[in-house]
Amino acid sequence: MSVPARRYAPFLAVVLAQLLLVAVAPSKAPPVVAAAAPLPFAEQGAVGGGTTGAVAGSTAAPTPGTGPGSVGGSTGSAGGTSGTSGTSGTSGSTSGTGGTAVRAMGDTSHCVAGRQFGPGFSSAPPCVPAFTGTNPGATTRGVTAKTITVVYYRPRENEVVNGFTRSQNLYGSAEEQKDFVERAETFINSKWELYGRKLALVFVHGTCEYSPPADDCMRTEARSLVAQHSPFAFIWENNSAVPSMADELSRLKVVNIMGWHFDDAFSTARRPYHYDQYMGGTTQARLTGEWWCKRMAGQKARYAGSAELQAKVRKVAISHPDAEVNKGPADELGRIIKGCGSEVVDAPYSSNTATAASQSNTTVAKLKSEGVTSVLYFSDPISPAFTTKAATGQNYYPENVLVGSGLVDYDILGRLYDPQQWKNAFGPSDLRDYEPFDKQTAVIAYRGGGGTKIPYAGAQLPWAYLNTLANGLQMAGPTLDALTYERALLSGAADYGGDSNRFQYWLHFGPGDYSGISDAREVYWDANEISRIDGKAGAYVSMNNGRRFKPGQFPRTAFTIPGR
Repeated sequence: MSVPARRYAPFLAVVLAQLLLVAVAPSKAPPVVAAAAPLPFAEQGAVGGGTTGAVAGSTAAPTPGTGPGSVGGSTGSAGGTSGTSGTSGTSGSTSGTGGTAVRAMGDTSHCVAGRQFGPGFSSAPPCVPAFTGTNPGATTRGVTAKTITVVYYRPRENEVVNGFTRSQNLYGSAEEQKDFVERAETFINSKWELYGRKLALVFVHGTCEYSPPADDCMRTEARSLVAQHSPFAFIWENNSAVPSMADELSRLKVVNIMGWHFDDAFSTARRPYHYDQYMGGTTQARLTGEWWCKRMAGQKARYAGSAELQAKVRKVAISHPDAEVNKGPADELGRIIKGCGSEVVDAPYSSNTATAASQSNTTVAKLKSEGVTSVLYFSDPISPAFTTKAATGQNYYPENVLVGSGLVDYDILGRLYDPQQWKNAFGPSDLRDYEPFDKQTAVIAYRGGGGTKIPYAGAQLPWAYLNTLANGLQMAGPTLDALTYERALLSGAADYGGDSNRFQYWLHFGPGDYSGISDAREVYWDANEISRIDGKAGAYVSMNNGRRFKPGQFPRTAFTIPGR
């Protein structure tokens, strides 16, 4: 996999305060069905305890469970035949667990409104009865009769990123993050059903540079940590520009949750190991493509900043990183937009601080000369800072359009962009409306794990990853391995959000979909709006009363910014 030699810091750590409330897990493991795509690796041996079935024979399109009262009927072996599924409710039947019977009837007094616990914790998994059986013991690497080992990774410190996060009061030290992870571990072990096991989180402060990414170091460190800790899973929450570690961990057959907005094929080719908390790149392209074709195509560029461009029918440039994992989604978005009659100009860039300014000047000159009216940012959150500055310097004022990804839609980052350019920025946004930090689930989890203070401002992001991990572990059932974990997430039985609640996403993993957020709102930038995030001026305003749109739901009417 090719990755540009010098990538600048993606600044993804700046969003650590208010992101995902992710929790996706089914209530019953489905039967094995044919795979959509095998792993591309030479070694496709068994996953789990002593099985011989190849990964290619595992689940690709599981079906949802039928009731919150069921205990997952996990497979007897990773490549073999699934166990008998337990029934929903409290019928007293058993579910197959590789030879160990698990009662589907049991104590559910801990459950609240069909969830494992609550109230006020919408991302809790579906209720399952308290486990009273004997788990099957060591079912795969990192899983014993008593523990589930998971590595939580923090990369080498980058002072450029740290300086920015400190300036926005978002920085969390290694000590603060480790403290939070330990409290979260305690909370998970007290609330989730792990079938006689306890989650054992290993906090690792790594040695590899990620800005630019040291790919060889990442692969070496991944191998070393797997050899040292033998984890079932591996989490790293802020590495969108670093596919090498996810690739290496998948080759090592370690479940890994990391990497943002990659080509969806990256995950499916590495199934059942790689997952993404955020919307996959291909899914993002299709959702935004639908929005463009229904709301924008064939109309004049009314929100451009110059009369000359406002008089023209929209012509698009798609700004995107030139990394392999980002190019495919950008091409898909371009194909969709062309299909509904809009002209498209490809505008790739290399994430290189040494050349970012010169690249932006060259790109802007090209877009201006070709009459582009609307720049779509399918980019990291720092690229628009360079591009908008260059555009103003060349007296070029196109429409600035969000694709929804990359945290370009995060209030604090929006303030980094040239205000003359960004005053009418708009488009889809994957992020949600925010509530005050002390109401976030990260704070509830931290205090539930014994913390007596408010955790560091960035705690919501690591909690989102840990919440999803824990839900998958519970819903995988007693026979835990990579395949039962995959079934747990992909069944979709614990989907939530996407309704009238503007403070929640639609969280959905499904057949062929290994990424979480699956809907978007519409927003526009208002330099005078007070942000819910930090109480400062400059924020994205939700349209349609914060309604979120799933694929196929965008209205076929012209997009209009209220009052403009």
